[in-house]
Amino acid sequence: MKDLTFDKELVLDGEFKNGKKDDAGKDVIQRMIALYTQDDKRNVTARFTLTAPKLTISSPMASIQHGTFKGDLYVTAKDFQLVDTTVDGNVYFTTDDAKSTLEMDDKSKITGKQELKK
Repeated sequence: MKDLTFDKELVLDGEFKNGKKDDAGKDVIQRMIALYTQDDKRNVTARFTLTAPKLTISSPMASIQHGTFKGDLYVTAKDFQLVDTTVDGNVYFTTDDAKSTLEMDDKSKITGKQELKK
């Protein structure tokens, strides 16, 4: 893997099942942008940067993990997560639900503003 740069807007769209079932037997929905490599013990071995003017997250239960996104992030879906990730830009939420269900771990950060932009 290597750092990736795009000059066009990117969209993460669609509902994806990860092949697992929850306690009620329903399919687990999950979508991940993995900006890292790992070894056989799941230790992160390298991190990468994804650069684009705009990335729209429209997939439910999506996450960006273990890297950096440079650009503005637009979140339209609920339950979006940042895991050990830096967003070098602004995060705009298009719904109240998208904003209220954002989860970030203590290793993640957003360098710009976070605001609702309907």
